[in-house]
Amino acid sequence: MQVKAKGIVIKTMDYKEKDKILWIFTEELGKVSVLCKGARSPKYRYQFMTRPMIFGDFLLFKGKSLYNFNEGTLIHGFSEVTSSLELLTYASYFLEMIDIVTLDEEVQPYLYRNLVTALYLLESEAIDVEVITLVYEIKLITLTGYRIGRQSVPFAVSNEALQAAEFFLRNEYTKSADYQMEPAVKAELQRITSFIIKDSYQRKPKSLDMLKYM
Repeated sequence: MQVKAKGIVIKTMDYKEKDKILWIFTEELGKVSVLCKGARSPKYRYQFMTRPMIFGDFLLFKGKSLYNFNEGTLIHGFSEVTSSLELLTYASYFLEMIDIVTLDEEVQPYLYRNLVTALYLLESEAIDVEVITLVYEIKLITLTGYRIGRQSVPFAVSNEALQAAEFFLRNEYTKSADYQMEPAVKAELQRITSFIIKDSYQRKPKSLDMLKYM
């Protein structure tokens, strides 16, 4: 059965001699594993569709255990993100978090939209990258059944941090750029989201470790 799906490649893996497996987070199907036969061959027609962070329309065939890649159309490649080590690090973190918090073929339209929005804003650099990351984390944490609150962490939380978290959760990203937040409050929120993410999910993200060396 052939299916069409719009999505973002969140990770890839070399398979056998010339193939690849893609994990694509789609709007219609959730996270799916996709076999691309011959994808590592220099002559492969759709090689440009087989790297992480590619946003596109995919035509897939449902196999017994994996989907098979038939063809694809590029929507956006986020070239500005991939040309900056800092932006690429944050974008890789966004993709990694989706892989951590989602199950295969679990449709999560709000998580999907959160990821797409964050990546586009990251590339535009219209909003501070740390603010984008905070908003992304707060929305993701809430959408996966957890909450930002005093009972969520084993340390004191200020009213200012809770108010900022509530604002970011309830509003679109574009409004976050105008939110007046002291550096100490931002640092506190970062500590809160970091703790919840490390404490709540089965795997801890590693992508942001690169920032320690930059």
